[in-house]
Amino acid sequence: MAHILVAYKQFPAPAIGHAGGQSVYRLLEQLHRRGHRLTLVARIRDEERQYLDVVRPLCERIVTVPHHRSLPGPRPLAVLRSYAALRRATVQTLRETQPDILHVEFAQTAVALLGVRYSHTSFRAHDVNWFLLAQQAARQRGLARLWLQVWQAFFRWMEPRLYRRFDLIAAISEGDRRLLAPRCSPRPVLLLPLSPNLQPRPEVQPAVSPGPNLLFVGAMSRPFNLQGVMWFLERVWPYILREVPATRLYIVGADPPESLRACHDGAHIFVTGFVEDLAAWYTAATVFVSPILVAGGLLQKVMDALSMGIPVVATSVSNHGLGATPGRHLCIADTPDAFAEAVVTLLRDPRRREALGAAGREFVCAHYDPEITMPCWEEAWLES
Repeated sequence: MAHILVAYKQFPAPAIGHAGGQSVYRLLEQLHRRGHRLTLVARIRDEERQYLDVVRPLCERIVTVPHHRSLPGPRPLAVLRSYAALRRATVQTLRETQPDILHVEFAQTAVALLGVRYSHTSFRAHDVNWFLLAQQAARQRGLARLWLQVWQAFFRWMEPRLYRRFDLIAAISEGDRRLLAPRCSPRPVLLLPLSPNLQPRPEVQPAVSPGPNLLFVGAMSRPFNLQGVMWFLERVWPYILREVPATRLYIVGADPPESLRACHDGAHIFVTGFVEDLAAWYTAATVFVSPILVAGGLLQKVMDALSMGIPVVATSVSNHGLGATPGRHLCIADTPDAFAEAVVTLLRDPRRREALGAAGREFVCAHYDPEITMPCWEEAWLES
């Protein structure tokens, strides 16, 4: 089996406050389970050091440098210092450990390692940034749209050139793979999707009392999550509350800004901030909502809801990477009225909720089993 050095811009852990860190932790778990030797180089925040002991059993060696949020001084300077430290640590660890493969997660990590040469390299993209910028531009007008279109053109040119520096490229969704493959040729672009973070467990107690509970999960430091939640609160929520007055909305995720915290009323809208055990919140949900307006990659929150057997109402872009069948595995709605009607219909129809939840869970189990996708990636490593 291979010795793999994994370089990542954040720290991976199962209960970390961002989906990327959770997904990279599961990748480490899967690689360790398959007998690979692992070294991890990552940035870490002070409050995340408690997770070091959780990750140590998976890795022969863990090297960390401070995340910019844990460094003093102006933010731009702290970001540069932090990524420079990540680069130095990766180069030094490569020299000391001589792994078989250098595997890099996320584009920001790849940028930090520009110019670093190694004999066998692999990269996994978690977003296609020009696709995100195209969605943002479509929602703007005038100079704002033009400015985003300029950035979109730049990233459409830059991203494939950055990724082609690696011997092997992976995407986390089939939608992203189709976007990247034509532009990254002759490098192969494989599918290495995220896997479910949660599974139904009978012993898990719901976080709140039963009722018509809606759930949204997402780190609020990510602008697209905050944008989607605010759209839902302003354009969709009033209709739902009017039709089903007992409905409660739980917005779960780290770093909610004051503008979102102000929406918490303790009666119908609850903004929790970071929670340690997401399973308890998914277990309490009647319907999961994903009102994301700009999205790429594969939304972990939606996959986890489907994996837990919870009926989902989502926008089309929320399903971009997942590829579930609308109406069969989840409900898709892109306008405020359609979104609200889909939620209300599910709240009023327990049989429909049960059928949709069961079909969604079956879909995730069939398409996102790492025991199916991981061997293809390993085989490509050996061939490269």
